[in-house]
Amino acid sequence: MNNEKRLFLAIGLSVLVILGYQAYMKKHVKPYHIQKKDDTVVLAEQTSRVKEKPIQLEQRPVAAEKVSENAVTIDTDVFTAVLTDYTAAIKELYLMEFLDKNGNPTLLTGPVTGAPSLLAIEEGPVAQRRDWKVVNKSSMRVAYKSIASGIEVIKSYHFYNNKYLIELEIAIRNTTNNEKQISYILDSGVVAANNGYLDSRYLGADILIGDKVLRKRPSGKTLADGIRVPGAPAWVSTHDRYFSFVLKPEQREEGAIVRSSAKKNIWSGITSGAIILAPNQTITRNYIQYAGPSDIEAISELGATAEKVISYGFFHVVAKVLFKGLRILYHVTGNYGVSIILLSLIISLLMMPLTKKSLHSMKAMQKIQPETEQIRKAYSDNPQKMNKEIMELYKKHKINPVGGCLPMLLQLPIFMSLYQVLLRSVALRGAHFLWIKDLAGPDAAFTIPQKLPLIGSNINILPILMAVAMWAQQKMSQGGGKEVSEQQKMMSTIMPVMFGFIFYNMPSGLVLYWFTNTLFMLLIQEVVLKARKPAAI
Repeated sequence: MNNEKRLFLAIGLSVLVILGYQAYMKKHVKPYHIQKKDDTVVLAEQTSRVKEKPIQLEQRPVAAEKVSENAVTIDTDVFTAVLTDYTAAIKELYLMEFLDKNGNPTLLTGPVTGAPSLLAIEEGPVAQRRDWKVVNKSSMRVAYKSIASGIEVIKSYHFYNNKYLIELEIAIRNTTNNEKQISYILDSGVVAANNGYLDSRYLGADILIGDKVLRKRPSGKTLADGIRVPGAPAWVSTHDRYFSFVLKPEQREEGAIVRSSAKKNIWSGITSGAIILAPNQTITRNYIQYAGPSDIEAISELGATAEKVISYGFFHVVAKVLFKGLRILYHVTGNYGVSIILLSLIISLLMMPLTKKSLHSMKAMQKIQPETEQIRKAYSDNPQKMNKEIMELYKKHKINPVGGCLPMLLQLPIFMSLYQVLLRSVALRGAHFLWIKDLAGPDAAFTIPQKLPLIGSNINILPILMAVAMWAQQKMSQGGGKEVSEQQKMMSTIMPVMFGFIFYNMPSGLVLYWFTNTLFMLLIQEVVLKARKPAAI
């Protein structure tokens, strides 16, 4: 395979992987295989002092039912939680450390049509109660009590000042002289997409049973009545692009459930199974709810298995290493843009030996281009003989025919991993660098009044600079000799333009990485190719 075709193959593979991955992510993750077994779905694969409520940050559709309720607000360094006596659950939860584009605390969860509030109880005699009363209240704790049909329930919440954790204790007492059987569902947070396709494609619910994580995405009718998952869950979670809810039981539970009231929302819960209460017996169940950024270190406070909550896809391990490296560099530099540049330089330096071999291989391939063309013409009617002669030519001149492709192919896992990290890291949301206001989105240097085809109304400078740098790199690698074919010269212009369009609306942090990498490659080519010319043929 000559240098020209190897170039097509390497770049073609890059483009196919990028476009194929984006196309794959547009579709739902393959649904669980469902089997019906009876009514269970089995998977084969008082009112205290009320503070002023925070400003509503998002306009979400609320349920049509109008109720009278009292609110209790708990303020911590990380949360503002608004609890309601309507369901003794968390009606609204604000993250104080993460601001929206208007500079207000992020509303992590709020009323969504058809969806329960955070840590609401559903099903059985414990559910749908409207007579909850506050029986205890302090700065970090609040407890609600309800009694109906002889079953007394006390829900006690405990917040931490600087953790994204909420502890919940549910004490259930049979006040009668008869045996009682109860069951319930405890709901974790609902996530909903309000900002278009890019956010909606990251909605999901996950369940860890044993050592297997079952993952589900919103799919309309399939989840209307819920999908029940038998087995003792270590945790259940829901997540959007930047944030996660993780509910962990402190005792063995019967199963889990995933539900959705629309294609753009989803939530999960824990099912208790049948609980037998003897007369005057009290049982206590404990849970820990995580509600915060999709950050492995923060979520790890739930325990060792919690790191499985975050998944970056096929290149998860590579993504974790890149994310940790990026965070370390940020602690040094204090700027994510500078950190991305340094990360690109470090990766380029680590790949320097392969890059040097690649450059020499490509240059040597160009040098013997006239001979390979002669062989192709001489054996055009005998492909097997032609390939054999070309390989003999490579062997004679000690040329590795795949050497030029290897560095680019090795960049693919890094590229795809960094793509996930930059898209889903809330730390990069709104991170500034030079004219870039958000490294998690296109750089949008300025806006024009009229939308342009394939571009839109935002003019992104960084992809244009990257395309120019790629063009310069291609020109330099080809040199000006006669051995460079017209087709190669044409591709040196077409491919940078094509990549410019592909990268145009990608996260500016990712484009910055590739741009830095390209500039560094230009420098390496200048130094390496001048320092050592290929041996004479």
